[in-house]
Amino acid sequence: MGDSADDIDSLWHELFQLRSERADHKAEALRLRALLAAVPDLIIRIHRDGTYLDFVGAKDIPVLVPREERIGKRVEEVLPKGIAAAYQRATRDALDSQKPQTFSYQLLIGDRVGHYEARVVSSGTDEVIMVVRDVTTRHLAEEALRIEKEGAEQILLNILPRAIVEELKRSSGSISHRFDAATVLFADLVGFTAAASTLPPAEVVATLNDIFSAFDAIADRHGLEKIKTIGDAYMAVGGVPLPSDRHAEAIADMALAMAAEVRHFAFPGLPPLTLRIGICTGPVVAGVIGFRKFVYDLWGDTVNVASRMESSSEPGRIQVAQSTYDCLHDRFRFTPRGKIPIKGKGLLPTYFLEGRKP
Repeated sequence: MGDSADDIDSLWHELFQLRSERADHKAEALRLRALLAAVPDLIIRIHRDGTYLDFVGAKDIPVLVPREERIGKRVEEVLPKGIAAAYQRATRDALDSQKPQTFSYQLLIGDRVGHYEARVVSSGTDEVIMVVRDVTTRHLAEEALRIEKEGAEQILLNILPRAIVEELKRSSGSISHRFDAATVLFADLVGFTAAASTLPPAEVVATLNDIFSAFDAIADRHGLEKIKTIGDAYMAVGGVPLPSDRHAEAIADMALAMAAEVRHFAFPGLPPLTLRIGICTGPVVAGVIGFRKFVYDLWGDTVNVASRMESSSEPGRIQVAQSTYDCLHDRFRFTPRGKIPIKGKGLLPTYFLEGRKP
């Protein structure tokens, strides 16, 4: 039994030794890796007048001109004009200021574009030591990361307003804002659902995409924000997420342009499409909801009334609430419709927007 205990103790001692040696090897490997990373690719001595005094390649990297062909030559005889000028400028500044100088450059060697970082230090009154590192691998990794981030940001910009994307970058919390003055538009394609049920799905989707893309272009032209599409309905807002004094005017111009634009679209054998549009002006709350399939949306009585303005409007007409009429009656032409029943609101006065005043 005693012998077994001794054997176990011996095994534990050997295991401990192996672990210690492995840890020492790992630490040494890390030290060597750090040392190799610190070793420059090129060490160059350059005279004040730009003449190569010495040139040492510390690593096996491609060089434009071998060492034996450089010594005694001036940098402008070896390097492209722009890079030679950077070498000479850094040499002169390091000698005159007696402070280290750094600069970066790209150099084509064969079919490879290399990216380099140089640090220049004075080593006397008339010469400098230049330490050059090849940072191409790091540059390519950073460039790949930048492209990936730009791609991800572009996807966000296709979903959310630019101002909200910028805010998301700065904040990890929820985003919500109250806007005291905004104008909301809802538009619905009259008869689209019935017509679409008789047509090939690809044709329906393509037509709807063309129509909504045209509406997106109108929104961009007037500085407005598309909020979302729901089936064949389209929602946009003025004054959100960036406040604007002309939110109601811009939405009215957009509504008129949408009504004119949709007449260019029709299904085969059917008359041109028409819109039913509703508009309301007032306060709204806006924010980002969801975590995976997030969306920027609006809430509040103004949104509800705008939706009711659309659903109770007539085909080919733009119906606005009293609040929108009050903002625009001096610049646009309206036809009073009188009071109509609005779900959840009772009887409300409404107006049909006809166009701009001369």
